[in-house]
Formats: sequence, C-alpha cells, structure tokens
Amino acid sequence: MTENENLKSKTPEEKSKEELDKEKEEKIKIESLRKAGKIAQEVKKFIKPKIKVGAKVYDLISETEEKIEELEGLCAFPVNLCINNIAAHYTSPIKDDGLEISDGDLVKIDLGVHIGGYIVDTAFSMNFSEEESLENIIQATDVAFDAARMMVKPKTNTRDIGRKIEEIVKGFNYNPIRELGGHQIERWTVHGKKQLPELGSQGGDIMDAGDVFSIEIFASTGEGSVHNTQYSYIYELNPYAGRVPLRRKTSKQLLGFINKNYKTLPFAERWLAKEFRLGIAFGLQELIQQGKLQTHYVLAEKKGVYVAQIEETILLTEDGFEQLT
Repeated sequence: MTENENLKSKTPEEKSKEELDKEKEEKIKIESLRKAGKIAQEVKKFIKPKIKVGAKVYDLISETEEKIEELEGLCAFPVNLCINNIAAHYTSPIKDDGLEISDGDLVKIDLGVHIGGYIVDTAFSMNFSEEESLENIIQATDVAFDAARMMVKPKTNTRDIGRKIEEIVKGFNYNPIRELGGHQIERWTVHGKKQLPELGSQGGDIMDAGDVFSIEIFASTGEGSVHNTQYSYIYELNPYAGRVPLRRKTSKQLLGFINKNYKTLPFAERWLAKEFRLGIAFGLQELIQQGKLQTHYVLAEKKGVYVAQIEETILLTEDGFEQLT
C-alpha cells in the first residue's frame, strides 16, 4: 500500500495533523497545476492565430503575457519567442528592437504559467518557410513527443525516454539539441533536480508518482548544439547567494522588488521598467557582479540552422500520468 493510499484509508479522526496538512497541500498542488494548465491551453489558442508574417515580436510577447494575467494566472517566466537558429531565452528587451516575423521563418513560442508557485511550461512551433529541409521538422518533434509521453510512468528512467526521443528525431534526419531538453518542475523552480534528456547517452533520473515533468523536445537542422550569444534579457535570483554589500540604492530597491514579486522565478528586464523608471541597467549590473542574479543568455545554433520545439507539462500519477497543458 502506498503512503497516499494509507492516508486515504484512515478516517479523519485517525489522521495526524501532519497527515492532514500533507493531504491538503497535495490537493492545493493538483488544483493549482490543473488551473495553470487550463490557462496555458487557453493562451496558446489565443496567440496562435496572431503569429503570422509581419507580426511584431514585442506585441506577440506582450499580448501573451497579458492574456496569462487576464485569465488569473501569473507568468512563470518571460514568454520566449525564438526564430530560426535561436533556440531559447529570447524575449523582447526593454525597448522594442523592431523584430518581426518574416516569410521563411521557423518560430517557437515558449510560455509558463504559475498559480502560487505551481508551474506549467509549454511550447509549440510554427513554420513559415517552404524550404524542403523543414518540411517534417515540426512533425519530428510531435511524433517524438507522443512516443515519449506514452513511456511516462513511475519508476521509468528518463534516459530511456531520451533514447526514444533521439531515435525518432534522428529518424526524421534532424538532430536533438544536447544541451537542452525536458526537466522536472518543482514549486517556484522551473528547472527542477531531475532531467529528461534528449539523448540516450545522457544521464537520466527515475520518475516518481507526484513528480511534475516538462517533456521538451528540440529538432535541429544543424549539429544539435547551442551556444550562449552575447545577448541577455532574462534574469533569475540566485538562491544560494548570501548577503552582499550593495552600493547603489537602485540595486537594493530592485532586489527587494524581485524577492517580493518573482522569488526564484525568471523575470524580464522590461518587467522592471513598469515599476522603475531609471537605473535598471546599472542596478542589474551590480546585482549580477555581486552574484545575486543569474543571467539567461539567448541560446542559438549556428547561423543558417533551423530549430523546432515542442513542450508539454505532465503530472505523474500512481499508474501513469495526467497531461496538464
């Protein structure tokens, strides 16, 4: 008999306060995840028709984030909209850089929703190119996702799922990206301790009932490797940094605001601009130098390469899984 079954078999009088608190916490977790998942599904339906040639990336990202909040969710991280060889971590900077979707582009949009720190993470791709090499790239990620999802159950080693993902993506003549992939999602932490790799040769972790995982798959026309670019528009509090001296008043104000509003979740510099008019760049610079913030650099394949992405969040149950997004 599992611990959960043991809890359920007892009458309320027989359960300790600790057991009742644990039951209540589990109920809140599942209800919050389901609510976040429904919001994410609605947001995808809302934004997908707006993603077209000529659309401004800044507008698409802003509308997506606003829709999440309109539906009573919160952004678990800044919406990423990555084009062609850009694989991850691009969000619009403080000032609109004028980026637009062009004919021939392969576009990925990655969004996260949280309710009280319980997070879902989801992404999809759209192809505006008639280039022959891209004909099946989205299908490759979709088929790999379906196969990976059907392997999910407690006690599965994620390395086995990674091996299946690699086999399918390569079967379509594309390459998975070795530095990216699926991951456990924990409360207030988008990338949890356990990993779900894209390659069978990478290390794996054992899935357990109650775990929340993102199944995230990339397919590349290149070698399947990304590098940090020089650009960064997303930051995250470093939970392991202790107290450090801060010289700038703005740095102290920024740190207090980040702690209160984002905790350990990633945030965009443009979000800070809604609250602070001046000093953001210098404040962020000092917080990074003092180790209080981690930087998420835009990740890219080589120029001329195309990358597609799919991602969905699942909750492991005693006998399988529940797809949340």
